[in-house]
Amino acid sequence: MKSPVRVFVAFIAGLVVGSIFGVGPALAFIEPVGTLWINAIRMPIIPLIVALIVAGVASTQDTRAVSAITGRALLTFLVLLSVTAAVATLVAPMLLSGMSLDPSSIAALRASASTTTATPPPLSVADWLVNLVPVNPVRAAADGALLPLVVFSLLYGLALTRVSDERRRLQVTFFQGAADALIGIIGWVLVLAPFGIFALAYTLGARVGIPAAGAVGWYMLVTCVAVIASIIVLYVLMVTVGRVPLRPLIAALLPAQVIALSTRSSLASLPALIDGVQTKLHLPERVTAVVLPLAASVFKINAAVTWSFGAVFVARLYGVDLGSGDLAIFAVATVLLSLATPGIPSGGFFVQAPLYAAIGLPVEGLGVLIAVDLVIDMFKTAANITGFAAATALVARVTPSATPAPR
Repeated sequence: MKSPVRVFVAFIAGLVVGSIFGVGPALAFIEPVGTLWINAIRMPIIPLIVALIVAGVASTQDTRAVSAITGRALLTFLVLLSVTAAVATLVAPMLLSGMSLDPSSIAALRASASTTTATPPPLSVADWLVNLVPVNPVRAAADGALLPLVVFSLLYGLALTRVSDERRRLQVTFFQGAADALIGIIGWVLVLAPFGIFALAYTLGARVGIPAAGAVGWYMLVTCVAVIASIIVLYVLMVTVGRVPLRPLIAALLPAQVIALSTRSSLASLPALIDGVQTKLHLPERVTAVVLPLAASVFKINAAVTWSFGAVFVARLYGVDLGSGDLAIFAVATVLLSLATPGIPSGGFFVQAPLYAAIGLPVEGLGVLIAVDLVIDMFKTAANITGFAAATALVARVTPSATPAPR
């Protein structure tokens, strides 16, 4: 079986076996396995985020990313991500309000979450802005303060573009090598995913029982519907703002979306997407040649939708009260961290681990999200592909002499 299927089967098996045996002697031996796997997820993420951001920003001088088209593309990515994350953060609590569990089960599950941290006290807007600039970046990394660390990494990468080419290349090579090594560690962790997921699901089944399956099913349904709704909105944007006719738009994107649904790989879908936007939509090559590869590297519109739904689901599952301030911080972090998500299976979940701990969510909940991501990820990949096309059409619309004539 393919890896996602093995993980899903391990989740179902753990949930069923845990529900059958309940809280017994086996739980004391199985539960630590899940905790160890979650700790292994968290271990390489903070240095990986720093390495990816520094290497990515500092290397832009080689690719002339300061060009007008690239600037418009990055601005388009940020706007689409910000608006989508804001809307998802508002609607996720409402759409997942139908998920209910027995209070005693929630209390037992929360008590078992060894990585749960106390929710930080609410900050004023002024305090939040001041804390974005870390006094000590090393301390910020040790504390898991993700946003200040992202700000420092961005500034460091930008500063590297100002030093001599020889010294800049040396540091870019170092940070890229570090990122590659850390991704290798994550690969090893993913090999052990079925064992870790089984242990986490066993704990969930033992402490909550069969009602957990209903809660997971509701989360999957609501999240898939939300992702499909985001795809429809992207189509509306391309037709209304990008002035792209609907019929050729559907014909151009459908082959790439079919590949995305079947392979769950944005990169595998990219060649079909490039062919579609150039031959059927007739978008200018000088725009597609810049925007599409850049989008494939950093633009993941699905994160703006699914991360909030996952966080709210985990909060309800473990009985954690997420305030409006926590959700706002999560939305901002989603926009920034999605740009630095490594291109590996479940990469988005790995990046969220320090963020979960920072706002008081049990990191074990990410194991549940990874386990049930098989179906959701099909729609997430299709959304990413549609987002690539939408960003390209919008950039082409505002690029002089690059807007296609209506057909």
